[in-house]
Amino acid sequence: MTYLLLICAPENVQLTPEESAAMGPATDAWLAEMQGVRLEGGPLRPIRETAVVRVRDGETLVSDGPFAETKEQIAGYDVIECSSMGEAVEVAARHPVAKFGTIEVRPFGPEGWWRSAQRCGPAGAPEYLMIHRVDVTADFGPAADCTMPGSPAARSLQAWNEETDARGVKLAGGRLELAAAARTVRMRDGEMLVTDGPFAETKEQVAGLNILTCPSLAEAAEIAAQHPTARIGALELRPFAQN
Repeated sequence: MTYLLLICAPENVQLTPEESAAMGPATDAWLAEMQGVRLEGGPLRPIRETAVVRVRDGETLVSDGPFAETKEQIAGYDVIECSSMGEAVEVAARHPVAKFGTIEVRPFGPEGWWRSAQRCGPAGAPEYLMIHRVDVTADFGPAADCTMPGSPAARSLQAWNEETDARGVKLAGGRLELAAAARTVRMRDGEMLVTDGPFAETKEQVAGLNILTCPSLAEAAEIAAQHPTARIGALELRPFAQN
């Protein structure tokens, strides 16, 4: 089964010089250990470089900064393949960020995570992680349900998929199981602490991810505004650290 690891940490976390120096080698060691388990992933640029896209009453609203002001923010992600949630939690606990931050472990939906080897986007174009966020307490009704065949949301999603496929700007993606299925993993003083639920106690939770490639963040925001999630929730666009 495929799981998402959301790598979360306070943006102003204070590490000692020794801890900072050890992060690179520790991350490299984790990556080497997880060969055959980790499918992909990467770090994100600082949260202040985020754009959040919403569409309300036909108007596109783009704001700077994170979707929610929480103590910890998403600093990166990894997609892993494990036989069970228990195994995925063990993988998360070995991640070096777990010692001072939080790793949210969430299963993907039945479709899993996909990335087409044939899609690489324009050479040199930046890539953005598009994080879908929705209010898990809201009842949007069947018309807004993308998983219901023939619904307006499903037709809108199909049109968005077809357009982004034709333009070659959508590289990967996956829908997640509900936030209630998440586990939150921390390592403190050598002890693994696992709690049920997502890392942030907010009504709006991560519902899925896509990876877009566009010449600019502004163009990525235009593409995000066409997705049905923008009309009922928000889409957080995060540049990758390596761009």
